[in-house]
Amino acid sequence: MRSFHMDSGTNTAFVIIRQEGLKIAKPLKDALGGIIYAREGIKDNGVVEFSKLKELFRTLFSSKKNIIAIMATGIAVRMISGLPKSKYRDPAVVVVDEGGRFAISLLSGHEGGANRLSLKISSVIGCQPVITTATESLKRYVVGIGFRKHTTKEQLKEAILKALDIAGIMLNDVRLISTCWHKANSKSLLDASLELGLQVRFLPKFLYENELYRFERSLAEKYIGIKNVAEASALIASFNPTLILKKTVFDGVTIAIAREGMFGL
Repeated sequence: MRSFHMDSGTNTAFVIIRQEGLKIAKPLKDALGGIIYAREGIKDNGVVEFSKLKELFRTLFSSKKNIIAIMATGIAVRMISGLPKSKYRDPAVVVVDEGGRFAISLLSGHEGGANRLSLKISSVIGCQPVITTATESLKRYVVGIGFRKHTTKEQLKEAILKALDIAGIMLNDVRLISTCWHKANSKSLLDASLELGLQVRFLPKFLYENELYRFERSLAEKYIGIKNVAEASALIASFNPTLILKKTVFDGVTIAIAREGMFGL
């Protein structure tokens, strides 16, 4: 998970107001870097205690690049009220519920990177990223991908583009690329996604154990203990999905594509 590391611990803040928030904040801090700010009375090594939540948010808003608020959305909204100035300067604010179900891109989704941050959070704890900006919400295709360790950036790009062409899908209609946790350190994939203008979501292993889908077996079961990567990743990362391109191999790269069901579409 170290490929997710975002900074040296100075630009990302995790804010918790109850003891339960630690079980979310600690693995996120380990993976992303940052500092945990905990309300007085929450005891744990390495946290920074605070007494007044509104004052803390005011300080963090002017000094941090990323604020991950582990609390109810309503509380976070009230805490940042009056603080936003510009989408080009405001920090990314993501809200994570204490049950670890959702990572909500609340503020500075595009320019500040909150959309990207919510995906990184989901890659660590397996929650559902909630992104409501129109450019992402109207995109309805998820590309699942599996590949060998030494696959190049060019091979990945070519495979993705060929698969989209076969399926009759425009690159601009793809919401994200999805793959397993085992590929989190793949520079080739991160570089390819950057050049294609796509986000990547890395799914934790436990999500592949969901019995909702009957995944077809593949070599992935032998090497990393899950039935397959491409189709499973496309389906798991999608909302109300339909598999429109079953796993197809392009020069050693396996691609599957899911279309998300959307209201009225």
